[in-house]
Amino acid sequence: MRDALLELDKGRLIERILELPKTLTRPAQIITEGGQRRRARFLRTALFTALCVFPILQVTSDPVQGIPFYSSLTIFAASVYLLSGTIHIRLAAALTIVCAACIPIVTITLYPVWTRDALAFQILTWPVLSVLLATQLISIRKQSLLTGGLSIALIVLALIHPGILLSNALETVAVFFAIGVLLMFTSWNQNYYSIGLEQSNRSLEARRRELEIYTSLLRHDLGNDLQLILGGIELSQMANGEPRQAAFLESTYAAAQRMRSLLHIFSMTDAELDDNIVEILEKIGKRAEIAFKGMRVSITIADEVRDKPPKYGRLVALAFENLLRNASQHAGINPNVEIEITRVSDTLEIVLEDDGPGIDQNIRESLFEKGTSTGSEGKGLGLYLAKTIIESENGSISLVSTNGSGCCFLIRLPYEHGA
Repeated sequence: MRDALLELDKGRLIERILELPKTLTRPAQIITEGGQRRRARFLRTALFTALCVFPILQVTSDPVQGIPFYSSLTIFAASVYLLSGTIHIRLAAALTIVCAACIPIVTITLYPVWTRDALAFQILTWPVLSVLLATQLISIRKQSLLTGGLSIALIVLALIHPGILLSNALETVAVFFAIGVLLMFTSWNQNYYSIGLEQSNRSLEARRRELEIYTSLLRHDLGNDLQLILGGIELSQMANGEPRQAAFLESTYAAAQRMRSLLHIFSMTDAELDDNIVEILEKIGKRAEIAFKGMRVSITIADEVRDKPPKYGRLVALAFENLLRNASQHAGINPNVEIEITRVSDTLEIVLEDDGPGIDQNIRESLFEKGTSTGSEGKGLGLYLAKTIIESENGSISLVSTNGSGCCFLIRLPYEHGA
């Protein structure tokens, strides 16, 4: 028991040690905006790293004219680190960048003589680091001012410093300037796509909220109306009316049942959606024969598909509802619809064919576009919605040629989806 407690305490200690860097670089709680918190954590991480590096540099580097240069920087970094843990993150960022930019200026000024390699090391370390910090902490305009101003300052310093060969300095400053421009371009490119992604996420969130509202209204308002319609139809059927009236009521009742089924689909959670494509098509076919008098729907299903039917999203039912409704409206008085379901490799193929007059050649290319209708009274939404839903399942729908008249659609869906 004692050994188990020791092991538990040891595990907690290791976990706390591993969490220590994350705790030490955590931004202030008052900073809640995502981008601002990311910049604050980056700054605190950079300052924490400097607190670890500066004491080592003080010991390993040559003294700068007897001045405890890196020890002073350690105290400065500690002060800014404490400041970065508050709301004054912009001030802390500015002080950090200015400090990093001034380090090479001060160091080059204090040393009397510079070799080419030593000068290159000094110009290509702290100035590049200052620009790198700037790309994460300040705007692109301020980054360009920093890069240009620091380049000019280094050139001026090389001109007035007696221990620096100007040609060596110009060559190294040119390299620094090129690196700075490259870092700025990378930063601009990153910010461009980050802003675009944030805008897209906000737009998607707004659309999601709107969809929730529309779905709630659909369930509430249409649900109440459908309940009244179904109740009235059931009472009329009990009255034993004329055969023609009974047939009309039966058709109306089936259409209302189809609408209620669609509302039920929207109300279900993902865990409750257990209908497979075979059950979906069989239910839709039966309802269509009742709702659209004269329509006959025959479904042929391969044994492999029936034994192991794949499952898809809740809107797939709506896609096939629209295809059958389209056939009832534009395939003649008593249309016959044949649906064949097979598996080809990793793809589920569904062929839906009617014996109507077919599709006019003039609208074939734009058939699935919004507003394109196969009839004079259509609104051109049925086939567009069907295509949108099927493509949301990584599938495709196309109009294929037939040997005779009629309209034939080929739907392909990934078979492994939900299988």
